[in-house]
Amino acid sequence: MLLSKTMRPHKTTVIVREDRQVVVRLPDEFPTGEAEVTITLRPTVASSYEAVAAFDKFLASLPVAPVVSLESLDRGLLSR
Repeated sequence: MLLSKTMRPHKTTVIVREDRQVVVRLPDEFPTGEAEVTITLRPTVASSYEAVAAFDKFLASLPVAPVVSLESLDRGLLSR
């Protein structure tokens, strides 16, 4: 997509307040008129304890792996 002279992207950081309202202050040289706004939430950094707890929860949610004895394996398939 080509940017026209009137299409000037501007990136800034804002705080989303408890009332879910955002105030954006644009530079004076930013043209007036209709604009598109996209809000992207920054990922939060979990503490190492929280990360380990989340990983443990994930592991606990996995199904139990079946146990297969070596004797039950068809050794002919292993040599192919």
